[in-house]
Formats: sequence, structure tokens, C-alpha cells
Amino acid sequence: MWAELLRVLYALFMGAFLIIMGALTFTAKDEPGIGFRIGYTYLSERARRKANRVSGGLIIATGTLLIIAGFFLPMFYLWGLLLVGLLSSVAIAYLVAKREYELEELSVEAPEGKGREIKPPDVRRHLAFQAICLLGVLALSPRLPEGSVAFFSILIAVFMALTAFASRPLVFQLAPSFKGKMARGFAFSMSVASLMLLILALGAAFNVGVLGGLLLTFLCLTILAYGVFKALVSAYEEGYY
Repeated sequence: MWAELLRVLYALFMGAFLIIMGALTFTAKDEPGIGFRIGYTYLSERARRKANRVSGGLIIATGTLLIIAGFFLPMFYLWGLLLVGLLSSVAIAYLVAKREYELEELSVEAPEGKGREIKPPDVRRHLAFQAICLLGVLALSPRLPEGSVAFFSILIAVFMALTAFASRPLVFQLAPSFKGKMARGFAFSMSVASLMLLILALGAAFNVGVLGGLLLTFLCLTILAYGVFKALVSAYEEGYY
């Protein structure tokens, strides 16, 4: 009974938070720290406006689905829904921003001279750490419930792909100061998320019980919050404010 109540409260809290954040993103104009901000949106007002609307709408939809699903789905699937919804929102908004920027560039005469080359940041150590987490999950596969191995493995693989994606020019590197710190901060947050999944897999593999499950959940939320904090700090240091 208590587990179900906590699940519903979690879904209501996270869903409401996502709806509020989605609404702020959808209506964002040029407020500091609000909206979908990557390199393309700094170069193009058209890309920023379209990306904000798309990402804001998708985040609102994710929050709404999370609230509804909280009454029916186990916590395990709520985490999956949250991650898939947010990752899909980022990916789709990125593609929209890229397309709008390129369309705008087609209508503008190319400037003379060579543009500034942006050196991609090195995220190999983060990719290596995430690969270790993936191998850890696979090593626990004999003890994990059916289907959970694929769930954890696919998510970590997605995190690895996003880490590699973040190192590409015009994703997170392009900001007023051009330091590449946000790309490294994002890669760090993906490593933290991979560690969180490994911890959850350990808890599921060794059947830690209700109290242990609550402690692991608290630990994972703390780790995730730290990863988000580091990513936000790196965004501020990069100049995304």
C-alpha cells in the first residue's frame, strides 16, 4: 500500500514539475536560463523559437503521461517512461533546431573568410566509464529479472550515444565563450545516470527488500541530482544563461 502511494506521489510530483518546465520552455522568449539552448539556437532566433515550442510541447506530454501512468505502472516503468520521454524531447528538438538553422542559412549569403573552427571536447573517459557500467549490468544478468537486462542495457547504450553526440560541433560547444564545458558536463551527467542504473541493477539482482529499495532509490536520486547540478554548473560556465 505504501509503495503504491509513494509511486503515485512520485508520478504526480515529477509530472507536475515536467508540465511546468514544459510550459516555461514553450513560452520562453529570451529569458536567461530558460528554454532549449544549444549551438543552433544561439545562432538562429528562428531555430530557438521552433525548438522551444517542440521541446516544450513534448515535455508537457511526457509529464501528463507520467501522471496518468503513475496510477497503473510500476516504478520501474515510470523511470523508463521519464527517460524515454525526455531523451526523445531532446533528440527531436535538436533535429528541429538543426533543420531551421540550415534553412535560414540557405537564405543568407555566406560571409567571406574562414569561420572559427570548434574543437570537439574529449569525452572518451566518460564513454569508457559508461561501458564499464554496461558490462556490470551484463555480468549481473543471471540474477536479474527477465526483461530488466535489456532495459538497463539499452538505456546505458543510449547514454553512450548521447555522450558521443554531445561532443559534436554545434551541439553544446557553441556558446558565447566557446569552452566546450557544457558538453563535458553533459557527458558527466550521462556517466552519473549510467552509474545510477548499475546501482539499481545491483539492488534488483540481490533482492535488497523494501527498506533497501527505498535506500537505493534515495541514493540514486542523490546521485542523479548531483549529475544534474554539475551539468547546470557547466552550462553556466559555458555561457548558457
